[in-house]
Amino acid sequence: MGIVTKQASISAFLGYAGVVIGFVNLTLLMANWFTPVQVGLREVLLSVAVFGSQIAHFGTYRSLVKFYPFFKSNQGNYDNGLLRIGLTVPLFGFIVVSGIIILFKSQIVDYYIEKSPLFIEYFWFSFPLIFMLLFNNVFESYLQARSKTAYSVFLKSVLTRLLTSFLLVLYYFSLIDFYQFIVCFIFSYIVTIVLFIISLYQKGEFSLKLNPNFFTRRVRKLYFQYSSFSILSGVASVLLNRIDILMISSIIGLASTSVYANAVYLSVLVAIPGDSIAKITMPLLSKSWKSKNIGEIKNLYQKTSATQYLLGGLLLILMWGSIDNFYSLQREEYAEGKIVFLILGFAKLMNMLFGANGQIISISKFYRFDTFTAILLGLLTVYTNHIFIPEWGIEGAAAATGLSLLLFNMIRFYFVYTKLKIQPFTKSTILISFVLLIGFVTNYLLPNLNHFILDTIYRSIIIAIVIVVPAYFLKVSEDFNHLILKNLNRLIKR
Repeated sequence: MGIVTKQASISAFLGYAGVVIGFVNLTLLMANWFTPVQVGLREVLLSVAVFGSQIAHFGTYRSLVKFYPFFKSNQGNYDNGLLRIGLTVPLFGFIVVSGIIILFKSQIVDYYIEKSPLFIEYFWFSFPLIFMLLFNNVFESYLQARSKTAYSVFLKSVLTRLLTSFLLVLYYFSLIDFYQFIVCFIFSYIVTIVLFIISLYQKGEFSLKLNPNFFTRRVRKLYFQYSSFSILSGVASVLLNRIDILMISSIIGLASTSVYANAVYLSVLVAIPGDSIAKITMPLLSKSWKSKNIGEIKNLYQKTSATQYLLGGLLLILMWGSIDNFYSLQREEYAEGKIVFLILGFAKLMNMLFGANGQIISISKFYRFDTFTAILLGLLTVYTNHIFIPEWGIEGAAAATGLSLLLFNMIRFYFVYTKLKIQPFTKSTILISFVLLIGFVTNYLLPNLNHFILDTIYRSIIIAIVIVVPAYFLKVSEDFNHLILKNLNRLIKR
């Protein structure tokens, strides 16, 4: 777990830096400089692009990570043509997806024209945004396969948001209008794509030469068979995470979409430690499965579950304690998303608690099961959103997504336990739950201060102490204790 801790800590730091920049962009700039409808439009365009790119990659994202250990040459950095495959297949997928969208354009217009007419005006912007996100994610997956997660996180989480900040400043000083902002926002992704390529080229890792002797008929069959199932899993994942925004915009409108998306953004903060750990754990799981080391897989399964659960729970409670202070920075209507944040934040915490069950299934010979369950629960998300949104609005969308995510993890957990006889829960799981409960109760016992900054600081310090100190001495997470000691040593030296 040493490499996991080191890479995850760097990725987490960069991820949080990106979140801080995104926080400023969304809560202090967009929320005050754009109308809610304009903010909602941007979120819908992003959701369409994410959904389209998840189909267009044709399973490439996961396949690059899973098959890299097999493609990697024993001499040098040559990958026998894996990068070439990873770029060619998504390009073909983009053409297919674009054709499908154009084919169903009239139906899409009918679906959004009443509640979100502004989206129809910007409909054609979806295509370049899909392309940009698609190849950004391809390069991110390729660097992840090479265990170079930190740099890709910097480009995706930090640099892209800094570029957005720059565009927002231009908008504020009337150097560009909203239309020009959207255009520049979309094509700002070119910068990160170019930097990905430069980084690989400088390290001698950018090669488009395909080794026909290596990419045999048998290898092609295995690669594309795995990819075909991965694409369905990816689409289902997007349904779980993005369909709510798309449906809210069509059923309620773009203004409600902005309120919901604002709360979603906050809930994403809870999941950053889990995302950072997962990106590093995936290649390690792939290597362990290749050597059939079930013991190491179990070790990773349990350690990542405990660490993710503790860090995610700490963040959720800290954020919930100061949620009213956060919303005081925004327009009054955004506070309607408070309960949405709580529901989604708790759902993401449960997802972290169940650990790497999905990753274990996806890199194993049972990856087909992951696909089938993902499709089933993706459809369930669509159905529950269709029922809940008209009844309960944005809170209904959050409930639908949270319920689907919980069922998703329970099914995956049961399957992994049945097939591999391993599960993520240990004595530490109970202890962490107890510590988090104490922190949650402590928040309601603390008096409110009149100044929102002082209230946030003192409340966060006390809650953090109440959770971190017992978690450290109870040794509920080896990696958590390692990070605490490492940072304390640095502080003492300074």
